[in-house]
Amino acid sequence: AREFSLVTASRSWNMRAQPVACCRFHSAVKELRASVKRLEKWKCMQTFRFFREAQCSKCGILSLWLAEEDDDEDEEQEPRYCACCKGRFLRKLAPPSKASL
Repeated sequence: AREFSLVTASRSWNMRAQPVACCRFHSAVKELRASVKRLEKWKCMQTFRFFREAQCSKCGILSLWLAEEDDDEDEEQEPRYCACCKGRFLRKLAPPSKASL
């Protein structure tokens, strides 16, 4: 799931294929590696938080849970489609405790 989400993100980047790369995919992988190296130099972000609203029970990716018109807070929510694995396995998570925030 992590690799898929990285590939998906890189597909929206405006970049040129590197002439030394064997293909566009591996050119994007080189760009990803360069981006990670730059991110490692950023200052710490104490306010950084993971998405904790929903998780796919198949691939494990975390996601936002976007409210729909027919959502009922007291009712068990039906699984939704995962943007990563495309299966209907995305489930709303219980709110995190104050200690885990």
